[in-house]
Amino acid sequence: MEGAELKSIRLKLGLSAEGFARLVGAADGAHVRKWERTAVPPPVAVLAKALRDSDAVRSYFGVTLAVTSE
Repeated sequence: MEGAELKSIRLKLGLSAEGFARLVGAADGAHVRKWERTAVPPPVAVLAKALRDSDAVRSYFGVTLAVTSE
């Protein structure tokens, strides 16, 4: 997963970098912003894709997809 894809997923979930960091157990939003510029750790990539693709996973973590006007 490229960093831009992670950022896209994070934004679709309506999460700040800090909020996404809390969700995945990262130290802080700075780590998330770094991943968005460089390589995304495989476990984070798997979770991000699951959050994007699965209603059940989003429900488990208590997040929803943000409404966009695309």
